[in-house]
Amino acid sequence: MRKLLVNTLLLSFVVFSANGQQLLDKLSPEGPSALYRNNVLNKQNDQKIEGSEYLVSEFRSAAVSGVPSQIMIRYNPLTDMMEVQNEKKEVFSLIKDKPYSTITILQSNEVIKLLNYRTNEGDTNGYLVELFINNDVSLLRRDKINIQQRKEAVNTYQAAKPASYVKAGDEYFLCIKSETAIPMPKNKKELQKLFPTKNDEISVYLKNNSFSLKDEKSSIEIIKFISNF
Repeated sequence: MRKLLVNTLLLSFVVFSANGQQLLDKLSPEGPSALYRNNVLNKQNDQKIEGSEYLVSEFRSAAVSGVPSQIMIRYNPLTDMMEVQNEKKEVFSLIKDKPYSTITILQSNEVIKLLNYRTNEGDTNGYLVELFINNDVSLLRRDKINIQQRKEAVNTYQAAKPASYVKAGDEYFLCIKSETAIPMPKNKKELQKLFPTKNDEISVYLKNNSFSLKDEKSSIEIIKFISNF
């Protein structure tokens, strides 16, 4: 039992260092390390798809909660995975679990959170960009890319359209008191229902300001106001 505990602790503190990398190469997805090898990420996509599956394709230095050193990371909005690159240019996946749930991109100071959130398809666990947080109220954005399938030519005068990566429309979520994040209301009445004790103040604020809940900057300003009560 003691030997098993020691081995588990050693694996939990794997970092990107010369010695740590040798151990990292031997890890499996079932291991307790923050990273695991994902062979899919190290292969070229056989299907020809135009565009990019990334909003930011380069790896950037990041601080990850639960990882004691900075690592090179990028987010894949197509697969909803955090990809980590080591010194050998090999790519690994960051395990989607605590304590690796807060990623701060150092170059831009962008914060990405691994959260439970609700969509029309049901509850899911994934990465959301934190736009604002104050007093247990946060506004987040879901970045997503879809694959638009290839369209065959309908006649000899029309060329076929290859498959392509297409950025999906931005989706916004509210997280209140660290509970499951819910979609940002699409109208002001729905928003007021979420904060019944602040209904009157919110109503006056919205009347005095021409904000749109479909606009990111407006949504940030509204949540800033609500969180300051």
